Amino acid sequence: MTDVGRQRKHNEDNVLVKSELGLFVVADGMGGHNAGNVASALATRSLDNFFEATRTGVLPGPVPADEQALDPGARRVLAAIRKANHDVYVISNTYSQHQGMGSTVVAAHVSCETEQIHVGHVGDSRCYRIRQGEIEQLTKDHSLINDALALKPDLSQDELARLPKNIITRALGMKDAVKVDIRSERIQPGDVFLLCSDGLSGMVSEQQILDVFDITQDPREACELLIAMANEAGGTDNISALIISIQPEALDDAQTDGAELEDTRPHRIDEFGATPLLASVRERQPSVEEVDLEAAASSDGERVAAQQVHSIADSGLRSQAQGAAGRAPRMAAVPFTDRRSRAAAGSGRYVAVAAAPRAPVKEAPPPAKPAKRPTEVRVARCAHCKHELFIGNRFCVECGAPIKP
Repeated sequence: MTDVGRQRKHNEDNVLVKSELGLFVVADGMGGHNAGNVASALATRSLDNFFEATRTGVLPGPVPADEQALDPGARRVLAAIRKANHDVYVISNTYSQHQGMGSTVVAAHVSCETEQIHVGHVGDSRCYRIRQGEIEQLTKDHSLINDALALKPDLSQDELARLPKNIITRALGMKDAVKVDIRSERIQPGDVFLLCSDGLSGMVSEQQILDVFDITQDPREACELLIAMANEAGGTDNISALIISIQPEALDDAQTDGAELEDTRPHRIDEFGATPLLASVRERQPSVEEVDLEAAASSDGERVAAQQVHSIADSGLRSQAQGAAGRAPRMAAVPFTDRRSRAAAGSGRYVAVAAAPRAPVKEAPPPAKPAKRPTEVRVARCAHCKHELFIGNRFCVECGAPIKP
């Protein structure tokens, strides 16, 4: 579930639920309505395409030496996030209206066959695990405060109070290469994983999150309560919550017949809204990437960027992904129909459900690449770290310091 919050005019968060791939993503865009929502939509689409194209587990390119000891599922998450970073970086440096845009991301890949979850992240979007009444944060924010504590753990509270609170030190699209943190954990029946943007984690404490799961075990209701609590606390940012509930039968089926789980049981990992609205949306709902990118392309300039988003994200993966298109049901975004959603009408909230698979279509030849127009770019220097910047950036891409207009 994602919500615009109470103080922002546009929702720059994007949520991806692909249970048949075991892929769950929350991305929080940066750069304003003209760019932040494009960056997060591109990041989620790129991850989706990469996982579709690598269903067999074969990854493009050699395995880096420092990753050879990792589980193949963890390497897949790392490669997917790096590809998403490259796609956002290319768009950011191709169109002047999107220069400096970026996105945080937290992606979880759940494998019931190996009984593991692999969590990769860049930025301050988080993943929590709730197990047997206890909550644990599985990710570590890439923020100025955390980096300062890593260098000098004995910083006093007064020194920490003088540091900016909302400066992140890593994000997709800032550079052509990005360092991705990865963590692999065993899953158990009854485990609940919460992926969220900082619009939730910055407003709701860990104890309050734990209290929600004491009130309800239903993922839909839990998401609604968490977002309502974040809005009640001020709703200063866009709010996204994605809950993954590990069901005992999912692990049992994976142990007896892993192929059956992949081909005929795509919803054994139970996420909110997976089945109640299925019949009503089979014939009339567009795919989630169409919804997200149509929302992102609200002006002529943004429509050009959205078309480039599709082209870049699909690059190098299209032929492999088409081979899997007949097997994977598409995802659609549909409005809530219960009483809570009617009360929240107009908030930009949606749930993800499975829609009918599309018949594979013959790929049209790629259009001729338009000639790149020369763009005059003015530069300045950050007053904090002296890094060279494009004029128009809202924050320094090197140190993250806000840039005053």
